[in-house]
Amino acid sequence: MIIYTISRILFYIVNLQIFGDNSFIELFKIFFFGIRFDYTVVIYYNLLFILLYLLPFNFVHNKYYKRVLGILFYTGNFFLLLFNFADCEYFKYTGKRSTADIFAYVTMSNDALMLLPQFLKDFWYLALSFVGAIIGGIYVMNKVPFPKIDRYQFTLKSWILSGFIFLILPGVLFIAARGTGLKPIRIISASRYTASQNIPLILNTPFTILLTVDNETVNPIVYFDSKELSTIYTPEQSFTSAKQKRFDNVVIIILESFSKEFVGALNGGKGYTPCFDSIINKGLIFENAFANGKRSIEAVPAIFAGLPAFTDDSYISSRFSGNHVLALPTILAQNGYHTSFFHGGRNGTMGFDEFCNLAGIQHYYGLNEYDGTKAFDGTWGISDEEFLQYYAKELDKMPKPFFSTVFTLSSHHPYLVPEKYKKLFNDAPNELIRSIRYADYSLGRFFQTISKLPWYKNTLFIFSADHTAKEQSSLYGTRAGMFRIPIVYYHPGDTTLHGVSSRITQQTDIMPSLLDYLGINKPFLAFGSSIFSNKNDGYAANFLGGIYQYFQGNYLLVFNGEKSIGLYNLKEDKMLKNNLLKDSTTLSNLMERKLEAMIQQYNYRLLSNKMVNSQKE
Repeated sequence: MIIYTISRILFYIVNLQIFGDNSFIELFKIFFFGIRFDYTVVIYYNLLFILLYLLPFNFVHNKYYKRVLGILFYTGNFFLLLFNFADCEYFKYTGKRSTADIFAYVTMSNDALMLLPQFLKDFWYLALSFVGAIIGGIYVMNKVPFPKIDRYQFTLKSWILSGFIFLILPGVLFIAARGTGLKPIRIISASRYTASQNIPLILNTPFTILLTVDNETVNPIVYFDSKELSTIYTPEQSFTSAKQKRFDNVVIIILESFSKEFVGALNGGKGYTPCFDSIINKGLIFENAFANGKRSIEAVPAIFAGLPAFTDDSYISSRFSGNHVLALPTILAQNGYHTSFFHGGRNGTMGFDEFCNLAGIQHYYGLNEYDGTKAFDGTWGISDEEFLQYYAKELDKMPKPFFSTVFTLSSHHPYLVPEKYKKLFNDAPNELIRSIRYADYSLGRFFQTISKLPWYKNTLFIFSADHTAKEQSSLYGTRAGMFRIPIVYYHPGDTTLHGVSSRITQQTDIMPSLLDYLGINKPFLAFGSSIFSNKNDGYAANFLGGIYQYFQGNYLLVFNGEKSIGLYNLKEDKMLKNNLLKDSTTLSNLMERKLEAMIQQYNYRLLSNKMVNSQKE
């Protein structure tokens, strides 16, 4: 448990930009109550060891039996602590403690194995800290003067006492670890002790993994009866507009790790994306745009199928991934569009190729299909500049109208920039920003190429980041800031798509917005709304580490699945310091009802395989 506390201190230091604003008293509370979660892990994971150690028989003192117990103890706790230390850095990318879905994520492809040497190189201090803690722990264990007993002479009294200890002590330890309440200690239990943004600090990774092992089985949640539910919220939608159908080409550009923080056009000109800025300043920019998840694997279902990431396990890697969905590419293909998806990474990476098949993508282009200039970055795939030039060439060959998506790659860790460009972006403050500068440069070159082609002016470009990157300032480390991304609609031939909008939007809005823009009236299902609709002012929802978030107007509601635990004014309280929950009960109740209805609809439709509109065409 001392090592768990040491790892929490390291977690705090490595992520000081996120947790550094806490007062000394708040930190003391976090570290004190964190022991509660550490104790639960130590008992839960070591219960078998404890039982085998307390058996009231003489063979417990046999050297071979002791050796087996030693292997069980050291090996088990070694891996638990490994996850805890590794999460110190991985947290920067996901914004949450790792959960059981990490195993499915790692085994989907061999990317993790290929990147392991790079991780060890970049995060050597974590490896060193981990080894030091393990060696220190073993040293202290060996210094404890345990009595050396080869054989114990049992009497009736000692048999009874040993048997009593064997039967009672593990039970007492287990009950203390579980808690005496009606429900056992859970991830959301952390919200009793600290604010939502500090929950990852009070928890530990073995605890969140254990508590989410069976999370792939989504439980039905009932906040409302079916009649009331449909009046509060339904994802089933259709447009009945009489406007003429459009057959513009559509290109969705998913930008790897492009946080709003990096985009000059969204930060008063202060940023690292001059090429991107020059493009999107001609389009419709949303200054309050949010990602639906924190991982690339969550972005594609959100954009293509309007599905938020409301579970720890991503839709692509879950057992529900084979459910029927009527996704955007399928609908467009039914309306005469040629559909394609381009990603410079290895085929199979994050299951993109398989989900694209499910979503109705007719042609997938990955590393296997690439036949452009040799530009493998040595780790992930093809560098952005060469892949985007290859993409421009392939787009020019496609039948019109086309719907195509490209997912950039170079601004993903380990942030590899071709050697010839390192000096050009040498003024970047760190490797991440250098890769953003390079990706931006590559995007600029791509638009230089395609702007000369005849189909360019008849094409709608939609830009969205997949998720945010490691924050560079504390503003983007808040529960709101860590989801802020650029979402932009740009059409060289349509001047009505221009300006800056304060409307809240999210990735799941892209599907309904595009269908609305093109005048396609086919019924569909999406957990988002059209940006061209006046029915609401926009909203966004996401989920992270057991906590739901709902953005509406100037407010953010934080909800733990049972009750609201925070309400913040995003405009006046950017650092989310002032919890208005007790002062604005009417507003929080309205927002909570809407969010609860969304959660209930999502879980019900996952479980019943009803992620399609029930209306007939």
